Amino acid sequence: MGRIRPYLGDVVVDDELYIGPTRKMPTMASALVVLARQKTGLSQAELAKRAIVSRSAISAIEHGQRDPGLEYLQRILRAAGFDLQPRLAPHDDHDDVLKALGARLTPTEREKRNASARQLVDEMRQAVKTARPLVEA
Repeated sequence: MGRIRPYLGDVVVDDELYIGPTRKMPTMASALVVLARQKTGLSQAELAKRAIVSRSAISAIEHGQRDPGLEYLQRILRAAGFDLQPRLAPHDDHDDVLKALGARLTPTEREKRNASARQLVDEMRQAVKTARPLVEA
């Protein structure tokens, strides 16, 4: 089975106040369900059967089209053999600060920053394609 990748949403338009690469981040629920499937090697259908939910429900969660709610998410993760152990932690305002800094940019500055980010991501993707593994599998 190949690597499972969460849906990353639509490409972000340059004039949006977005500070990351050119795609949206997956929802927390989608990332957890995808991670659970990666770790277990389960297909969507297999996880759905174990959790007694539809395969389309698993797909919708993974694609960020459905917010499962905490209890439903726990049920799915348990079916994959994991427990969700939430805890409270102090808020990290890093993303808020970056978004505020981005809001201060002019449209020209924002376009230049986004073009640089796209170039960096493209270069990283190319490097990964041509890189040799550090350890032989």
